[in-house]
Amino acid sequence: RHKKELLAGLSRRLDIPREALPFGFGLSLSGREVLQVRGCRRILTCGKERISLALGKVVLCISGSGLICTAFEEQSVTVEGRITALCFEDGEGIYAD
Repeated sequence: RHKKELLAGLSRRLDIPREALPFGFGLSLSGREVLQVRGCRRILTCGKERISLALGKVVLCISGSGLICTAFEEQSVTVEGRITALCFEDGEGIYAD
């Protein structure tokens, strides 16, 4: 917890986006059709109804229909399709920096 607070304080003081720091990520949802995820370390699963992304120690699960990853570059992923749910799961042991 102390490490997380330290990184958050550093982000504010240096005016650095949180996703640029270790285990940082950001989400930008446009309607229910386009999701941009910054700070993605790896695509774990990619199907038409579910996409899972490793975000450091957290896994982001995207559910919907007709889902597709349209871009993955420089730790940024764009997902398009009919997004119905987003959930976070503990990603310990799945991917470590």
